Amino acid sequence: MKLEGRTLSILKNFASINPSIMFRPGDVLKTMSPNKTILAHAKLKDSVDGQFAIYDLSKFLSVLSLFDKPTLTAQDKFMSIVDGQQRVNYTFADPKNIVQASEKTPQVSDPEITFKLTQATLDRVQKAMGVLKLPELAVVGDCSTIFVEAVDLKNPSADNFAVIVGSTSHKFKMIFKSENIKVIAGDYDVEISSKGISHFKGDDIDYWIVAEASSTFEANV
Repeated sequence: MKLEGRTLSILKNFASINPSIMFRPGDVLKTMSPNKTILAHAKLKDSVDGQFAIYDLSKFLSVLSLFDKPTLTAQDKFMSIVDGQQRVNYTFADPKNIVQASEKTPQVSDPEITFKLTQATLDRVQKAMGVLKLPELAVVGDCSTIFVEAVDLKNPSADNFAVIVGSTSHKFKMIFKSENIKVIAGDYDVEISSKGISHFKGDDIDYWIVAEASSTFEANV
């Protein structure tokens, strides 16, 4: 088994969502944040052999960086990592000690809010969040236009930054904490239901992110 290129990038992204992970046989990898507000599924170019748990995914990736072209072989209790004369036996974790992704895939049926979120737009909004020190990302509809905004809900008079991303007939304000927008670089088709479940759909990766309870939605019927 080899973990290279895009697969390593996905693993680094998943480590920011949950420090631990459960690998299962095949080419689909899943993770879920410890507080269960983020679920992610990725379609890998590499296939995973065996089933095993890694407690510290960032450490595991750092170990892999010690090798140029490592070959991984899953043993009963450890991963054998070999490259030429170099070898590491990396011990697996007890699956009971990690938060594993749910086997159920959330269904965002008939989403009232849909738009395209490009990497360029997300970069601009996240940069604005940092520059203006704004802690939340909001998807806002005014019965005409959809905006993605950088906001501070606790300070209504604070500066805000907005980018137009689509159109809508509804009025809403779906709020996401900045630390929950942990998507890998790329363009996404975004669907959000009035119940506060969002689906960020990329080419080979999907994220389901729960909006904050302070979110609001008013259907224009």
